[in-house]
Amino acid sequence: MMRYALLAALLLLTMPPVRAQPAAPDTLRLALQDAIQRAQTSSPSAAIARLQFEQSEWFFEAYQSQFLPSLSLSGSAPGLERSISDLVLDDGSVQYVEQSRLFSRASVAVEQSIPLTGGQLFVTSGLSRVDQFGERDFRQWQTTPVTIGLEQPLFQFNALKWQQRLEPLTYRIAQRTLTEDMADVAVDIAQRFFDVYIQQMNVDIARFNVAVNDTIYTLSQGRYDIGRIAENDLLQSELQLLNAQSALSSARIAYDEAREDLRRALDLPDGTAIDVIPPTAPPTLSIDPDAAVAQAERNRADFLDLRRQSIAAQRDVAQAESQTGFSATVTAQYGLNQSATTLNDAYIDPLSQQRLGVRFQMPLYQWGRGRAEVEAARAARQATRERVDRTRDALKQDVYFEARRVQQLRDQVNIAATADTVATRRFEVARNRYRVGNITITELFRAQTEKDAARRSYIQALRAFWTSYYQLRRLTLFDFGADRPLSFPFE
Repeated sequence: MMRYALLAALLLLTMPPVRAQPAAPDTLRLALQDAIQRAQTSSPSAAIARLQFEQSEWFFEAYQSQFLPSLSLSGSAPGLERSISDLVLDDGSVQYVEQSRLFSRASVAVEQSIPLTGGQLFVTSGLSRVDQFGERDFRQWQTTPVTIGLEQPLFQFNALKWQQRLEPLTYRIAQRTLTEDMADVAVDIAQRFFDVYIQQMNVDIARFNVAVNDTIYTLSQGRYDIGRIAENDLLQSELQLLNAQSALSSARIAYDEAREDLRRALDLPDGTAIDVIPPTAPPTLSIDPDAAVAQAERNRADFLDLRRQSIAAQRDVAQAESQTGFSATVTAQYGLNQSATTLNDAYIDPLSQQRLGVRFQMPLYQWGRGRAEVEAARAARQATRERVDRTRDALKQDVYFEARRVQQLRDQVNIAATADTVATRRFEVARNRYRVGNITITELFRAQTEKDAARRSYIQALRAFWTSYYQLRRLTLFDFGADRPLSFPFE
């Protein structure tokens, strides 16, 4: 009898462990917030997001440079031309002679775009030289000390004006996309974190079940030996022990795999042992779905991109319309130039030069092509408006229901926590009743299964809440805990 009493006491004292094993001293312990912060700072996904934003920064800087004066140098290296050409003599006759020429030229230009009108203002200075060899050798210099000019399109599509509307918007989209990418990292890490936590709990549950079932099997053997239970109950307890041992082996493999997956996502060194700290209870937050929608409209890149699409559609219509009517380009220049046989003389008493020209184009008949292109652009603009409206409504709906889902999942966590406590207590009662022989082993194992299911349901509820919470932050780019928009130091 003392043997059975000792086994019963051992069965009674076997309680679910809080953790599988104490973490080794060199194990990296991570809470959920620590893992997310580490990932947003140094993970490969965060690095890619920052590099993509850096690319957008350079594109925007290139766009801004269009509105600053540009300085350029152009010309041609010494070129040699040798040919037989006609030479007009003093008496009017023509003689064909062999000639060779050596020529070179260079010019410096400063150009400035005018975004308001789409024109371009320029200032140039040039120098050229020609050396001729043959029947009549000579050297000639030509200088253009300064030339000021303006090239102004009339009734044409002004690309710079539309760029001024679109490019800053595109840059703001890139900024918010970076924030969204960081929020995506948080969602991804939260999922991986809970994958580790779930597998860790599976190991705890499996280890506890092995210990309990081993004790039950030993107790069942003693009861079978004295004829208090049937062989079927003994075999059932033995099968339950074997299943628990198999579940423990599988849980350990899944746990190691989940930890390795999280380690790679955090870009930790190979072999780093990770031990996750169970997340705390959900924060007490009152999130108004309508307020969440307003924050999304204010902060998200998607809503800015919808505005960009509408402006781009208007630009396409304006461009199509400009190609169907009268257009012209006015070019005006004023400058100084001179020529001489020596370089110094080519800069003495320069002569003035003026140029004024108007180029125009007027389509007369295009077999309806111009009208068709305009109507196609207008149809595309209308389609864009419809698509933008539908997309905006869908985005707002996603945010609205995600905010409601967060509130609902928080309540489910509380319910699941209570159910976990009740199921654990029920198993303890069932175990004590089995010890004194008041219930069958089938009822005991049913209580054990329900206990395990309740624990897993609680962990899954925690996972669903925190994943949904970070997903709502990503959809709104707003930190509801701190009551401020999301931001990152490296922005």
